[in-house]
Order: sequence, then structure tokens, then C-alpha cells
Amino acid sequence: MNEIDLETNEQTSNEDSKNWLQRLKDESWEAELLISAVAIFGTLKLFSIVDWVVNLFIDLLPPSQYLIGYSIVFGGLLAISILTTMFVIHFSLRAYWVGLVGLNSVFPDYGLEDSVYSEIFTKKILSVLPKLKKTVHQVDELCSVIFSAAFFMLILYLYLTLFACLYLSLYNLLSDYLNHYILLIPLFLMMFIMALTILMGVVANLERYKQNRTVQLWYFQISNWGSMIALGPMYKNLMQISMTFASNFRKKKSLIELIIVFIVVGFVLTMIEFKNSKIPYLINQEYFFDATKVYHGYYGSESDEEDFLLTPQIESDVMDIGVMQLFIPVYSYELQQVKSVCGEYIKDETKTRKERNREKRAWYLNCYSAYNQVFLNGEKVVTDFKKYNKPKTNQFGLINYVNLENAKKGKNTLKIIKDIGDQSKEWTIPFQYVSD
Repeated sequence: MNEIDLETNEQTSNEDSKNWLQRLKDESWEAELLISAVAIFGTLKLFSIVDWVVNLFIDLLPPSQYLIGYSIVFGGLLAISILTTMFVIHFSLRAYWVGLVGLNSVFPDYGLEDSVYSEIFTKKILSVLPKLKKTVHQVDELCSVIFSAAFFMLILYLYLTLFACLYLSLYNLLSDYLNHYILLIPLFLMMFIMALTILMGVVANLERYKQNRTVQLWYFQISNWGSMIALGPMYKNLMQISMTFASNFRKKKSLIELIIVFIVVGFVLTMIEFKNSKIPYLINQEYFFDATKVYHGYYGSESDEEDFLLTPQIESDVMDIGVMQLFIPVYSYELQQVKSVCGEYIKDETKTRKERNREKRAWYLNCYSAYNQVFLNGEKVVTDFKKYNKPKTNQFGLINYVNLENAKKGKNTLKIIKDIGDQSKEWTIPFQYVSD
């Protein structure tokens, strides 16, 4: 085979490749519509995962670390809200694009002779309207950009969330063995590199340094390593997307406006979901300890939909029998703080394993009982707590049956004080007692 034949075959192969890519672009809208519809459904389901993570943080993290948990879940809520906004707008735009393409195939352009309006009026209206083909092209571009931006955001937040949760878990696991400052070194190092990357970015993009080879090479090295840390294993893929946007910024400045729309609408959706979630508890626990307010979680009869209790709970706000059931949740982080109240549990090696386990369970129950106190109308109640798992919320806690023989007819208050270490919580639960 001679050189001319080889060149001809290579050219044909390149043309076939271009034609295949063009066909893929032309037909990708069907897959985009399907994926977008599934993505909308999926991202809406992610809100329930955020609720689950909030409950997990409240249960596992000591209150001193609630602010860290808040930062993670609020960022997640914002990311999911923006993703949902992206996919909803993408689905709407792609559906609009399909309609435009169909319309353009029937009517290639605006008409004057067949217009229902006068020629003068039609010309005036058409002078302010964009061409159909131009709109079709612009909407198609926007849809493609939204998809890539959504992928970038999803992978970025997923990595950052997993990294933050892993770091937080390791910090709590190792805090009993290593100094806190040592455990914070990786965090400080990461923050330093991120700050240095931002600072170098500002300096390197000043007009006077844009052609300075030394500054630009240093910026590249710092930015490259910073991206590895901030973006994780897929940093090259994510950088590919971000650099595509950045290197075409001047040609497509209008895309910035679209991104601003996503952020604004996503933030509005975030605040709506925020109000209906337990996220505020991570930054404002006092709201749930206010004696002037009544929280629906106080009463089992009013909290059928409650999936996680933030307060103690009685059966109802109106009692007509002489005994009242009281449940006090015991959170997992309390297991790490019982030492400050009850000291260290010491095993008796002379006893059998079964006896030691029985003693250990009794020791923990006595410790829980020691820092959970109950008062009825100001009088301390003699408690006989037992361990209990709440069926509705699957929470571990203490159950006690309060005798109401000393309760007043009418309004009464039940006060629960949980005083463990430096964490003191107090709830006042009002109820009506209707005696025979």
C-alpha cells in the first residue's frame, strides 16, 4: 500500500470519527433528558440522607464539635439544593430545546406573508426576537454546560464530605491517645496550602506578573499540589472541567450569570429545607431547652412522624391515669463522658465473664441514673430507670414510670435535668392531669 493510500485511509478514519462524534452530540439530548429526570428524583431523595447525617452527628459528636457537624451538613444541604436546581433547570431547558427543534423543522424561519398580524407589526416584533436557529444553539450549549457543572459539583462535595467525616472520626478515635494539637496538624497544613494557593492566584493574575515566568511556575506548582489535596483522586478530571470554563471565560461570560442563578435559587431552597430540619439544633440547642416553649417531641401522641428525639418524651400532654411513662434519650457521645460523673469502671477479674458483663451493665445503668434527674412540680421524683430502645426512633435511652398521685388536677410540669460533665441540659414539659 503506497503513501497516498495510507493518507487517504487516515483522512477517511478521521472523518468517520468526527461524524461519529457529531452524531453522538446530536443524539445525546435523549440520554440527557432521561438522566436529568432520574437525577431530579435522586437529588430530592438526598435530602433524607442529610436528615439522617444530622441525626448521626447529634448522637455521636460531643456538643463541642456540633459546629463542625453543622458546617458539613449545611454545606451538603446547599450542594444538594444547587444540584436539584441545576437538574430541574436543565430538564426544563432541554424540553424547551426539543420543542424549538421540532418547531424549527416545520417552520425554518419567521414568516411575513402568512402572518396573522400586519407586516409592519410583524417586522417590529421580529426585530426584538432572536432567530430560532440561534436560540436552539444557545439552549443546547447551556444544557451541556449544566451537566458538566453538576458533575463537577457532585464529585467535589462528595470527596470533601467523605474527607471531613473520615478526619473527624479519626480525630475522635485518637483524641484519647494523642495531643489535640498533633491531631490538628493535617488540618492546619491543608488550610495553609489552600490559603497559599488563593494568595498566589491573586498575585499571579495581576497584570504585572502574568508574563513573569518564575511567578507563574510557582503558581502552577502550588496550584497543582493544592488541587490534589482539595479535589482528591479525581482532581485531574475536575481540573479538566474547571479549566475548560476558565480558559473560555471571556467568550462565555454569560455562563457566570447562569451559575449565579443556580446559587441564588439553590440558597432559597436550602433555607426552606433548613427550617424543616434538625440542623438548627447543631448551632442553637438552647431553643429546645426554653421553658416558655413547647416542643412537639415532648409528647408521643403528637410526634408520630418524628424519626429522632432531641428531648425527653412522655405519652401525652393530657394524662388521665395515675402513672406516666417517661423516656429520656441517651446519646452515644455520653458514653465517652460518663467517666467525669462516675469515674472509671473497674473489672473484677475474680468473677466469671458472665458475672462481669452483668455488673458492667448495672454499673452503666446506675451511672445514667446518677446524672438524669426528674422533678414533678419542683419535687424530686424517686426514679427506677431501666434501659430501653424506643421503637419509633430506634434510640437508646432510659425509661421510667412517674407516679402521679402527688400531681395537681390541671396544669403540671415535669422537669428533666441531664447533668454530665460540662454539659448540662434542662427540659420543662408541661402537661394536664385529669384525675377521676
